Amino acid sequence: MAAGGAGGFAEQRRWERPFPVRYLVVGEDEDDGRELLLGRCAAVEGLFTDPPPPPREVLVMRGCAPGPAAGWVGAASIAGRTASGVEAWWSLVDAEVLSIAPSFEGAALVDVAIGAGVRSDDWHRNADGPFVRFELTTGRGPVRAAGRAVPGLATDRPTAGPLPLRLVGCEPAEPMRAALRKRRGRRPGYTELWSLDDTGRVMDRRAIGFDAEWTRPSVLGGALVDVLLTVDADGLPGSAARPAWLSWRAGPPQRPGGWRALDAAGRHAWLMLALHRERPAGPDRSGGEYHLPGAGVRDVRGLHCAIGEALLGPGGYYGWGWDALSDCLGGGFGVVPPFTLHWHDFAATERELAAERDPATGLGYPEELARMLERSGVTVVRA
Repeated sequence: MAAGGAGGFAEQRRWERPFPVRYLVVGEDEDDGRELLLGRCAAVEGLFTDPPPPPREVLVMRGCAPGPAAGWVGAASIAGRTASGVEAWWSLVDAEVLSIAPSFEGAALVDVAIGAGVRSDDWHRNADGPFVRFELTTGRGPVRAAGRAVPGLATDRPTAGPLPLRLVGCEPAEPMRAALRKRRGRRPGYTELWSLDDTGRVMDRRAIGFDAEWTRPSVLGGALVDVLLTVDADGLPGSAARPAWLSWRAGPPQRPGGWRALDAAGRHAWLMLALHRERPAGPDRSGGEYHLPGAGVRDVRGLHCAIGEALLGPGGYYGWGWDALSDCLGGGFGVVPPFTLHWHDFAATERELAAERDPATGLGYPEELARMLERSGVTVVRA
């Protein structure tokens, strides 16, 4: 589907009813690829549903050097590396190091037992040889344990099943009415749900597909209908995003620092809302001086919230990670080099992100990011 705002649907954001339009259902015209309005809705139930956690497993990292300690780890990952350098990753949910025991791999080595829910990224399918090393990490932090084998890790696991999403008080346009009249299993092509704030601006866009389970007269009455869809669980924002959404519901932020009270998942949701914010038309600006408060960012997500805010004001977006920031520096997001960035309390940023250190270079994430900015033509003044 072509990118863009909801300018062509501005007249569809209002209707003569005692409650506002909160959501637009948008499809893709099969002939020319243009965005096509399928319907508009008063509410959606299930948007913040969390998928069930993956089943718990016990993994044993064999042949590790002594050093890891038993205890709760939290969100983590295991990286597998092949002899040719190919990497694969598995996400660990609520991980805990259960025990450390002598290893049969060698007298000076230990086996590390880990309990966790495991999500496969299926990247191991692309590996060109057997894995020779496995590393347990949290974020970009130091390696917690490194072993020669993790039996049972590189296996297929079932993905999370679809979740229900109910469109409440929906007024279908003709393409959507035609699709709903067809038998189950027949559906439009690519479909997105656009969430609107109180001002009618688009605050989020996400693919939902159009697997309709049933259609009924709406609980809101009139000629409206309720439609039950089943959607990919990974496509929903989840419960952790709700505080950020509530903050943005009144419209784009007007004051700085709204993201600071959110937890890590909430700060990620904030960045996604900033990404989808409609940006004013016009050329990027360059030059000038900007000020980045480096204290209190807490983690990588918080740092990128602060960078977007420093360059573009409250609710500004300038990348949500390393690669995304690099894309922004190339243009199209409001500001391009050359410009000067005064990074205040840089040492505080380094301390807060101390765990986010590249084992290969020994550099912390803030220093690596500052150097990348400098290579791109930004003058970074570490204060």
